[in-house]
Amino acid sequence: MDLVAWSGVPTLWQRTFELAWQTFQEGSNPIGALIADASGTVVATGKSAVRAPVSGVKLAHCEIAHAEVNALMQLDNRLHSKRQSAQYTLYSTLEPCPLCMSALYMSDVKSLSFAATDSFAGSVNLLGTTPYLQRKQRRVDGPVPGLGEISIFLNVYYNVLHRESANAIHDAFAEDYPEAVAAALSLAQQDVLKLRENQPVDTAFDKVVEVLRKPDA
Repeated sequence: MDLVAWSGVPTLWQRTFELAWQTFQEGSNPIGALIADASGTVVATGKSAVRAPVSGVKLAHCEIAHAEVNALMQLDNRLHSKRQSAQYTLYSTLEPCPLCMSALYMSDVKSLSFAATDSFAGSVNLLGTTPYLQRKQRRVDGPVPGLGEISIFLNVYYNVLHRESANAIHDAFAEDYPEAVAAALSLAQQDVLKLRENQPVDTAFDKVVEVLRKPDA
């Protein structure tokens, strides 16, 4: 695995994973998203709030309260013109699902970058599959080597801690990230990330890197 310590993670990805970690600490699925302009300035952020009313989001406690949706909802078109939004990029720690791909298409944001492949619900394969979608070209970059493993580890870890029935999801994740899934399933019961101690994101991130580099640690 091409893992990198927190200090080597690009700034925008650090911010995206920070949002995912905050979401995790607040009790919801650890998925973070942000929107940045061409200069790298963050113009909107989003967290998954399906399972808990996390801070800084408009939509929570429903099945469409996804991180990407919460980020895109912040783009008030009175403040962000079509021309501006066309230069923006949506970043997400996990490949967007059908809902979030549709939300991206309906927005004026034309670029997407995601950290981890989601072989269960990921839907970048929807690109250009209908005449309408062919009219609205979107640029996609992902997954990101070294970051995808961290994202998948956190999501499986969350499911175990919260006793979510997610065997089918974990099996799908394991197609692309077998080591990350196995490590999370093994270590979540011990809570090696010590969520109750409110660790900062850099400490938690580097801990995941450590356990993935040494699965038997």
